[in-house]
Amino acid sequence: MKKLFFLFGFLFVFVSLGFGANSYPTRENPIVIDEEGKRVLIYTEVHGMHLYEPTVHWGIVFKDGKYQDRAILRSYAHHLDFHDALLKIGAKPGNNLNKDTIGSYVNGDFLDVKATWPGLGRELSLGEIISDTTGKGFLIRFGGNRKASAENHTGCITCLESCWISITSNARYPQTNALQRFVNPNSRFKGRPEVLPADGKPVIIIYHLVKEK
Repeated sequence: MKKLFFLFGFLFVFVSLGFGANSYPTRENPIVIDEEGKRVLIYTEVHGMHLYEPTVHWGIVFKDGKYQDRAILRSYAHHLDFHDALLKIGAKPGNNLNKDTIGSYVNGDFLDVKATWPGLGRELSLGEIISDTTGKGFLIRFGGNRKASAENHTGCITCLESCWISITSNARYPQTNALQRFVNPNSRFKGRPEVLPADGKPVIIIYHLVKEK
């Protein structure tokens, strides 16, 4: 009975946000492509550890990826499927980074990233669900990096600083490396426990291709 109530609540919130009954992602169908609206929606779940312990790089990672344990949100959508979905809505990748481009910033089309979940009834920005100690905020771009992503299988979907492997990443912070992150990271990030649902609960992430202002 509880599962039935949860399902109805899940349906209600997405219909109220303008989604049809079959147009939002689930565990079983974790990615939805809205070509007309130029959006990609993915199903993720909260990784409770990073509501309280900071991460210096990883925001959203595929649940079976090598770095899933470092993510704030674990995606049920595969990172390469996500890359290809962005291409389908017309997003253009930057593909300007590699392992040696330390200090550079990710290029590629800008993606307005929002989050919602059952019972919320609205969409929140990344800054509303993730804290950033340095305070530069989030400017998510379609970095591309399909080859590097496939070869390394980190699972990275959205990294919180410029990244040469992640499909999308944050152009507010430059690319760095593991040693620099350990000694002097660009920032430290955590999910906001006062905002996000509890560990293991669903969060739908919406990537909207929009023209930059």
